[in-house]
Amino acid sequence: MNRIDQELAALEEAITHLAKEFQTTYSNYLTFLGQCVGQQLIMAAYRICTQGYPESFLNLSVNSRQQLQQSLRKLAQETQQQLPSLLKQWQESRSATTDDLDQDLDQDSDQDFDQDSDQDSEMPSSTEDSRFLNALREPSPAAELTSNPRNSIEKLEEWLKHLESGITKTIQDVSVETNRILHKSSIIPDKFPQEILEAAAKVEASAVETAESPNIIKIMMETKGDGETDESRLTRIIAIKLRLSEIEFADPNLTPGRKKIRDLLAKMSQLKREYYKKQRQKAVAQAEAAWRASWFDD
Repeated sequence: MNRIDQELAALEEAITHLAKEFQTTYSNYLTFLGQCVGQQLIMAAYRICTQGYPESFLNLSVNSRQQLQQSLRKLAQETQQQLPSLLKQWQESRSATTDDLDQDLDQDSDQDFDQDSDQDSEMPSSTEDSRFLNALREPSPAAELTSNPRNSIEKLEEWLKHLESGITKTIQDVSVETNRILHKSSIIPDKFPQEILEAAAKVEASAVETAESPNIIKIMMETKGDGETDESRLTRIIAIKLRLSEIEFADPNLTPGRKKIRDLLAKMSQLKREYYKKQRQKAVAQAEAAWRASWFDD
């Protein structure tokens, strides 16, 4: 039994170390990804303006063109900051859940002081309270695993799923905002409602026609006829849909980071199998010991 406990402890330590590796790898990866997404949205917007709807861009005044380009540059800069901040959102989400706890602890302390003012020596010091609350707000998934190693694998998998979902959603939101800027500037025709453009940025890649240029899609939609006729007709929309696969393919700086993430995922799967196997062995050993302890010969 002691040997199994030691092996489990070693696996838990390995999982905690793995979580730290994930954090470091994602930190570097998201920094590069933020830069690449910003560059790719500018390039996609350039192609929309010069190849997709060149007449619309030429119809803009010089001032309007500069305002459009400034809005796109601002969005690119915000994206460069937003993607790396996904790691910090772990801390924010945990802090939000402890805000009410802060108030409860303060109220409990006040009540205890009023009811038992003569027992101040038994109250925890402010320094101890501070350390306790700071521990609750610990942003690191590695620290989260250390505090509850029994569910370490599940915690790590949950954190990774949350992070990858955040990456996907951020890229979708950037696509939606880029299309909104182009639509507002009358590059993408006004006859296409904003809702259609939002849906275009979120639709599955297999459901739309991919343009020759990366991160650009073409969608056929039904629109009302112009002039005296009310007959509907199919019209093609050209819009931006940033894709993580195309962004990674376009920039070799992202390749090592994604490869490292895949390697760490494979390592996590191996540790998960070994960890569950040892847990099973421990349960069997405990059950056998419990059987022997309760068995008495007649």
